[in-house]
Amino acid sequence: MRQIVMAAMGALSLTACAGASEEPAAAQAEPTAEAVAAETAAAPAAEAAAQTASGFSHSQTQELFGYYMPEGEVGADGFSLMLLHIGGMSDFDDWEAGRRMTTYGPVMMEFLLPGEVSERVLPESYAVTDRTVRMTGTHPEYGRVTLDARFEGPAMTTARSNLGEGEAPVLVGTITIGERSWPNVRFIYSPGD
Repeated sequence: MRQIVMAAMGALSLTACAGASEEPAAAQAEPTAEAVAAETAAAPAAEAAAQTASGFSHSQTQELFGYYMPEGEVGADGFSLMLLHIGGMSDFDDWEAGRRMTTYGPVMMEFLLPGEVSERVLPESYAVTDRTVRMTGTHPEYGRVTLDARFEGPAMTTARSNLGEGEAPVLVGTITIGERSWPNVRFIYSPGD
């Protein structure tokens, strides 16, 4: 036991000696206060640029969490849009930080397939603001799926204040599945359970 303690103390002594000889070099390499301030100020801009470059960005100031159901049929060959889901603020932050699930995204579309099976199309890119929602994804059988929509301000405000009981569409946009597009798709809002 004494040999183990002596060996550990010897290793600590060597580490301390090595650290002492490196201190002057480390002190010379420390950045100035101005350099640290410039780096700190640049961090948010660099983070925003990285998010945009990755194809994922959100800048909404209000909580948009909920389920948006299309009025009417959107889709063909048994591939029918059931809903658009928009997650909470923390869902966007997690996704953009790389903490992702394989079955859930902060913006995703859920489709009904033949046989009453549902499948989600997760985002390959998205841009969400207080006024617009844009998303692209891919379904392995039906191809590229895109959404380009805008919020109808007064309708969204009314629906949220009525806890989703409003009947007026709150989101209007174009859905494209493969080569076919459905323009002016109107979505009704529900906050969920």
